[in-house]
Amino acid sequence: MSRSNKQRSPSPAPSLGSDDSMSDRPEFSGESPPSESESNKQRSPSPAPSLDSDDSKDGPPDFSGESPSSESESNKQRSPSPAPSLDSDDSKDGAPDFSGESPPSESESNEQRCPSPAPSLDSDDSKDGPPDFSGESPSSESDVETRLTEHKTHEIEQKPQVSPAKVSSLQWSKSGIAWMVPIVLAVLVALYAGFYHHSEELPLATLTIEPQSPVFTGETVTLKCVIESLSGWTYKWYKGSSRTPVSEGNTFSIIGATEFHKGQYWCQGERRDRPTSSQPSGKTTLDIKELPLATLTVEPQSSVFIGETVTLKCVLESLSGWTYKWYKEPSRTPVSEGNTFTIIAAAEFHKGQYWCQGERRDRPTSSQRSGILALDVKEREINIEISLQQPFIPELANTSSPRFKSLAADVSTVLNKMYSEKFGSQFLGTHINSIRPGSVVVDFVLLFKNIFLDTKNVTSILKEAVAENRPDVSVLPIKLNSIVHKPWPLATLTVEPQSPVFTGETVTLKCVIEYPSNWTYKWYEGSSRTTVSEGNTFTINGATESHKGQYWCRGERKDRPTLSQPSRVLTLDVKELPLATLTVEPQSPVFMGETVTLKCVIESLSDWTYKWYKGSSRTPVSERNTFTIIGAAASHKGQYWCQGERRDRSIASQPSGTITLDVKELPLATLTVEPQSPVFMGETVTLKCVIESLSDWTYKWYKGSSRTPVSERNTFTIIGAAASHKGQYWCQGERRDRSIASQPSGTITLDVKAWPLATLTVEPQSPVFIGETVTLKCVIESLSGWTYKWYEGSSRTPVSEGNTFTINGATESHKGQYWCQGERRDRPTASQPSGKTTLDVKELPLATLTIEPQSPVFTGETVTLKCVIESLSGWTYKWYKGSSRTPVSEGNTFTIIGAAASHKGQYWCQGERRDRPTSSQPSGKTTLDVKELPLATLTVEPQSPVFMGETVTLKCVIESLSGWTYKWYKGSSRTPVSERNTFTIIGAAASHKGQYWCQGERRDRSIASQPSGTITLDVKELPLATLTVEPQSPVFIGETVTLKCVIESLSGWTYKWYEGSSRTPVSEGNTFTINGATESHKGQYWCQGERRDRPTASQPSGKTTLDVKELPLATLTIEPQSPVFTGETVTLKCVIESLSGWTYKWYKGSSRTPVSEGNTFTIIGAAASHKGQYWCQGERRDRPTSSQPSGKTTLDVKDPADIVFLMDGSGSVRAKQFLVMKTFVKNVTRSLLKFNTAFAFAQYSKATSIHVAFHQFQRTGWENQLDSIKQRGDGPTYTADAVRTVVKDLFDSSAGARPDAHRILIVLTDGESFDASSYPSVMALADEKHITRYAIGIGSAFNSKSAQDELRRIASSPDHVFRVDDVEALNNIIGRLEKSIQMSVSSHWTQT
Repeated sequence: MSRSNKQRSPSPAPSLGSDDSMSDRPEFSGESPPSESESNKQRSPSPAPSLDSDDSKDGPPDFSGESPSSESESNKQRSPSPAPSLDSDDSKDGAPDFSGESPPSESESNEQRCPSPAPSLDSDDSKDGPPDFSGESPSSESDVETRLTEHKTHEIEQKPQVSPAKVSSLQWSKSGIAWMVPIVLAVLVALYAGFYHHSEELPLATLTIEPQSPVFTGETVTLKCVIESLSGWTYKWYKGSSRTPVSEGNTFSIIGATEFHKGQYWCQGERRDRPTSSQPSGKTTLDIKELPLATLTVEPQSSVFIGETVTLKCVLESLSGWTYKWYKEPSRTPVSEGNTFTIIAAAEFHKGQYWCQGERRDRPTSSQRSGILALDVKEREINIEISLQQPFIPELANTSSPRFKSLAADVSTVLNKMYSEKFGSQFLGTHINSIRPGSVVVDFVLLFKNIFLDTKNVTSILKEAVAENRPDVSVLPIKLNSIVHKPWPLATLTVEPQSPVFTGETVTLKCVIEYPSNWTYKWYEGSSRTTVSEGNTFTINGATESHKGQYWCRGERKDRPTLSQPSRVLTLDVKELPLATLTVEPQSPVFMGETVTLKCVIESLSDWTYKWYKGSSRTPVSERNTFTIIGAAASHKGQYWCQGERRDRSIASQPSGTITLDVKELPLATLTVEPQSPVFMGETVTLKCVIESLSDWTYKWYKGSSRTPVSERNTFTIIGAAASHKGQYWCQGERRDRSIASQPSGTITLDVKAWPLATLTVEPQSPVFIGETVTLKCVIESLSGWTYKWYEGSSRTPVSEGNTFTINGATESHKGQYWCQGERRDRPTASQPSGKTTLDVKELPLATLTIEPQSPVFTGETVTLKCVIESLSGWTYKWYKGSSRTPVSEGNTFTIIGAAASHKGQYWCQGERRDRPTSSQPSGKTTLDVKELPLATLTVEPQSPVFMGETVTLKCVIESLSGWTYKWYKGSSRTPVSERNTFTIIGAAASHKGQYWCQGERRDRSIASQPSGTITLDVKELPLATLTVEPQSPVFIGETVTLKCVIESLSGWTYKWYEGSSRTPVSEGNTFTINGATESHKGQYWCQGERRDRPTASQPSGKTTLDVKELPLATLTIEPQSPVFTGETVTLKCVIESLSGWTYKWYKGSSRTPVSEGNTFTIIGAAASHKGQYWCQGERRDRPTSSQPSGKTTLDVKDPADIVFLMDGSGSVRAKQFLVMKTFVKNVTRSLLKFNTAFAFAQYSKATSIHVAFHQFQRTGWENQLDSIKQRGDGPTYTADAVRTVVKDLFDSSAGARPDAHRILIVLTDGESFDASSYPSVMALADEKHITRYAIGIGSAFNSKSAQDELRRIASSPDHVFRVDDVEALNNIIGRLEKSIQMSVSSHWTQT
């Protein structure tokens, strides 16, 4: 239940005289009501005024002679004054106001409601006035209700007074049950006023947006905020959940919307008068979308030739209703409209950059521009390759060589002649691109003007030209590649960072063209054709506003294509660095002890970090967007400024402006009083409080040692001073805009003396009867110089003057109230008016009974019953209980002190007097019910003890009645530690230990419940988890690590293990074992206990750092390097650099059985059985007990290899080619000589010649042996016969062939054999001798399938076949051939 609701406890019905019950004023009048805080402070309860005080009906007379100025001053006068005489009849019709003053303001009225002494017996407040519960701090709703009813009180007080006849009628109506009717009506009116107020909502702010969301980038968005009711509104705009306004005013316009403006917006109204704020509007979501993008396509895709038709299309996928416009750079005038733009018969002047854009009537009214299309219009050209049957010489590959130029000139002359004759001026010429090997391939271009060619016709003319003009060249079929229209390569542009960039940043633009190569790059800005930079990277250092613009790049090269397409156009926007804006609350100067909040805000972008600086220092004093100084002191004086920084790029914002913080002493309040003390009762006393420095102070007045304000204006006016106003007064200033107060003023003592009292006597006493003579006398005892005036009712016109007023022959017309007052020239200028005497013919007067407090009451309370008889005087009162006629008490007040169950019952009273009439009518009966004080019950959750950091909830409950407020106490202190029914301790600490108890209090009466029992809260430390680790860090990879977690106190723990700062457990259980530690296990480990019962978690253990190191590495060396040959001695060594005490073991292959021990392992007389992989490992007694194993080394013990080269020396091989062939054989022999190899060389044509047998091969002079071989050159090729000769004669022990050696034959040939039919038998013979054969085909002869099949028949497997285009290319296959030979001999010739 909110504080507001708690205060809505029912109140006794207001009186007829009180206007609080009748006011139906609208909630927001033209007045400026006090703030809630002021209103609450002013509502201190006052005892009921005296019987003669007429405050409850028509307003008191003003004894001061001064003119009250406002309604507020009128209310101030409602302080009780000493009781007048019994004859005073003020309680009926109310004394008129003689002062002529205007009523006081409402706010001043509230200020005067300070406690006063108990009223006299005749006080009438007990009948008509509602009790004042304003000592509480009501909510805004109850506060407004109170102010409404107080306002109406004044309105009724200002109405004309009731005539004597009406008074008589009213008094008659009170004699029976009819006296209750106006009270009931007053209650109903008051309840209606309250209900009316409670049902009225704050005005609602209504938000509209134009255009509706989504909006498009660049558009203007207008948001409007309207509040229909009331006027004087100012408006503030907010975004998202932030309470910092983004704009003010009823209209908020966003010009040029961007992604930054996305979000939820809402508004709220504020005003100076009540209500000070509206309800916030509903939130509207603003979505910003990119403008639709126009897409441009072109047909044909490739370069366009003169005379062709070009079709450009513009398409927008999203939305409809688009019209299209076409532009050609740099003009902004459309060259065409419509989604299709067609160029018929393209010409040179159509070259350029084209783009399109969509437009429409509805939003968005335009699209984004399409990309730019670069249209190039070219002369037609045909790319052709021809093959000429003539020998190719290397010189033709060089386009600068004489041979190339000669051949190119010959071909161009022929082509130019023939095509010029055929096509005339439409033929432009030829361009020779290259001449390549392969029977001479000429790649050239035919250039034509705009004609469409029959490629067959071009081919036939080309054949004729070559045949007629170059009879020495045989023409092969022409390869007509295509008519090529390749698009220019596209330049791709990237930028870092993305636009916008900020002044001072470095911007890097890169231009890339994927194909072909050798590009140079140029950079352009805007529509200018002047380069701004060259190179593939364009860097802008220290960007400024001048660098804003559109940038694009393009590639150029010497070869075709000479130009690329231009890149996309990049718009670079350079913005000023965002400005940090600094605000301070409160504004400087500030006062000692205040809290100062400085805020730093950067509107554009997000993700800023902020730093605060003081003076010229560059050391930050804070690093948050809000910098708070708590308890300002002189040391905080200085200049402050802030700056934003960003993590995503190395920039900072512009620094904010500096703000100077000045810290001053609190100002002193000065007090003055007019008139000087003493003053007389009823006079107006004005106290003024002034603070010279600053403005906008609010003032509070205090009396004596009380800290409850008696007034809250700079001027405190006491209208109608009374004895209750005596005392010491002082004032102090406060500020609404900040939580500070001035130094208090000095005190001033106010002494209030009674005005001289006019005493009225009447003979005979009223009521009188018609015809009697009535004599009224007025006497003032103190002072002299008095003149007397007599008044009737509320009229201010005297009915007589003199100290005696005689009515001869009383009639009905003389009925009324009479009173007198003295006047004189000096202060006091007037006396107190006499009591009023009513002249009337009466029924027996009625005794009226009131009780305070209302039944039921609680044991121990004081109950006061009052008996009042309005008419006549001289009454004595008797009190009766039940039906008994024996009085239980006498006197107009019957007080029961310490009510008990025995006091229950019905009570009534009756008046008696000596004169006539001797008795009154008895009062009505009131039932008194006495109940026990309710008991406060206290519960606590969880039960004590609790543990540090836990949340403890204590609840206080009183079952009977509602409307209780609760207070919590700790130990013997009477200062509450909390004032809610639930007292929650969040994060229990040792300071919370102690005994707690609670008690309920009520706002509607000064009682408290019985206090609850006490509960003792004990707060203990959480148990601590202790961590141990075995073995101690560091550990080595592969070791087992055991971590243990123990909590000594309590039981039922489960344990969880954590690594680093992660809250995700890596293991559970009191033991965490890492088997086979690795690098990944490095880190900090800690544990924590959990349990089902409280405490649910322990304190975490300390962290232990686990360091996992590599095991020392064993390093293996071998001498000599593998492969080794049979019989050699091999020495392997094992070394571990780190630590000592190692022993070494040697292993072979995957076996774990050592083959040797010691750091050196020697193999004497290597054999095939020693082949394999060897490795070693160290062992030791201490940790680590073993090293990492060494790398494995493969020991290969080689078998020998016998290799024969069989070279083609036939007539088709030219001498130079044979020489190149021998060079190839040399290179292969040289590469394989390092192994256990032997070589033989043979040559064949018609017959076979063996030049060097195995036993003749000289390992130091073999190159001379090879050089001495001469080409046979004697006819066709007989390859099969040559292979048979080599197999029989060379791969034999007589020629030095070794029986245990691998046998390899390498055959080189330049064409098909004349004895191919012999291959099956020859190859079968070779297979019998286990000869591995390689076939190498040289030249174009092996382009045919039959020649390729022959190579495959020679080779022992398909992957032993090699082909080269010419003899020069033989060296290109040496590596592949060597690798294949090595693999065929042994897969272990190289060390693994």
